[in-house]
Amino acid sequence: MARYPNINDQLANLSVEDQENEDLVFEGYIEEEVKKYEMCLVGQFLTEKNINSRAIKSKIADIWKPTMGVNIKELEVGIFLFQFYHRKDKMWVMNGGPWSFDNAMLLIDSISEGEEPLKVPFWWLNIWIQIHDLPSGFMLEAVGQQLGNFFGEFI
Repeated sequence: MARYPNINDQLANLSVEDQENEDLVFEGYIEEEVKKYEMCLVGQFLTEKNINSRAIKSKIADIWKPTMGVNIKELEVGIFLFQFYHRKDKMWVMNGGPWSFDNAMLLIDSISEGEEPLKVPFWWLNIWIQIHDLPSGFMLEAVGQQLGNFFGEFI
């Protein structure tokens, strides 16, 4: 037994009239477009040889092991977009480098608000510097900062 015996009649009489033809107006600021790269990193490999994008997608995700996962997309040859699903995963990758694949260093950076991923400049790479045989009197944080700034920028 049908719950609404006259449903076909009701649908036949359904119409959109004047009061329902109003324009849809969004109130407030729509941030989706602005923040669409907020959880993304963009990276480029320092190499002249071709990079196997399928191998990168499986190997990098396996190395990083993000808790909530990562989506990897090749934007152009050698330039990749890494979309994370949790802020801690993104920050762990940003701070955990340097990263490499097949002896090619990965330059990686976040995307600023309003910036296009393909226009992110790759000018720097965070690396650890290890200095051997440093006299014990020089094993101070201030000396480490000065040495770091001598080679580049201490982080």
